[in-house]
Amino acid sequence: MAENNIVILGAGYGGIRVAKQLSTILSEGEDYKIILVDKHDYHTLMTQLYEPAAGATELNDAMVPLREIIDGLNVKFIKGTVENIDLRNKVVALNSGDIKIPFKYLVNALGSEPEYFNIEGLKENSISLSSLKNAAKIRCRVEKILEQAACLPPEEREITFVVGGGGLTGVEFAGELAFQLQRERDRYQIEKHHYKIILVEGSKNLLPGMSPAVYRYAQKTLEDLGVEVITGDLIQKATPETIYLASGREINYTAFIWAGGIRGSGVASKSGLKTDSRGRVLVNQFLQYVDDPYVYALGDGALVKDPKTGQPVIATAQAAMQQGNVVARNIYADIIGIKKKVYRPSLIFLLIHIGRHQAVGEPVNKMKKLKLKGFYAAWIKNLIPLKYSLRLGGFRMLFRRLFPNKNVKYELYKCNNYK
Repeated sequence: MAENNIVILGAGYGGIRVAKQLSTILSEGEDYKIILVDKHDYHTLMTQLYEPAAGATELNDAMVPLREIIDGLNVKFIKGTVENIDLRNKVVALNSGDIKIPFKYLVNALGSEPEYFNIEGLKENSISLSSLKNAAKIRCRVEKILEQAACLPPEEREITFVVGGGGLTGVEFAGELAFQLQRERDRYQIEKHHYKIILVEGSKNLLPGMSPAVYRYAQKTLEDLGVEVITGDLIQKATPETIYLASGREINYTAFIWAGGIRGSGVASKSGLKTDSRGRVLVNQFLQYVDDPYVYALGDGALVKDPKTGQPVIATAQAAMQQGNVVARNIYADIIGIKKKVYRPSLIFLLIHIGRHQAVGEPVNKMKKLKLKGFYAAWIKNLIPLKYSLRLGGFRMLFRRLFPNKNVKYELYKCNNYK
């Protein structure tokens, strides 16, 4: 029955978790169809996106075909771009209205899009590290710059990579890029003095919200890798060749990568849902949209608060998967008429890679005195994608990640597409 559709918008960490959990707990006798919608037919491992962007891994390593995740589940996948959510008529429109999907329950797990803070020229002149496609653009841009530099006389090789934003993504990308450039010096015939990596963060410190022990370690490790770290200085304007800082400093760049913030997917606000100033859907303690109990939201696109502190829960893959469990359970509770569960974040531990062999991290909501850093932290960090693989796709997906089939390639983007 179409009116019993449970439609999940977005195949990110949270959306997939909802789909898998509902497929498990809904019995065949309960006449509900689970429909998963995404504009891609693959899931992006967003927590690993900085690695292929910097050239450390292949693009294929940061994506998983959805068929490998939902095969055998009671989930129907529809590929399409969400254009509008019509709450009054309970219909989702895809692909400029060409496809319309009715729903009884709706889960908004559309995730985020880059936040440019109305900075002049920022969107037009940077590449945001926000999608697999953009990771490919960054990688191709870096490779092209290095290839061109190799053809120049040594005295003319002046390369500057600017990374805007000193949060998790910016720190991890800057560190990985620095490490990879060290490894590629012989290949491209470049020396350390031929290039610069500059990380710009507007807040007083890197990794806003984390403890001094963590951000100080992160900054020192980046500097040891040769990264210049600028904090407490906002980007005010960007042109095709220069960024202008509030301090008056001007930085001429060869490539500008933006990792300075996110906002909720614009679909929700365009569709008339209540959102905060960052485009995040307003939800209650059960993760229901405040104006419709049949609509849920989670992850980057929802303003989810910790009921204990009243503060927004930091947007991470861990949090999105925790929220996915609660959303699935609460939809099922509503169907069978039992009490819903309040979302309370369990332990969320953030580990940040800084180069290939160093990492630092701490819990952000519990056990805050616990710190990890150095090689041991990097080793644990490398295990996290394996945990996600197991939780998202079971042992088959875990086996595929541990023992990838080198004969199977998912050709996504080619560098000659990016001039």
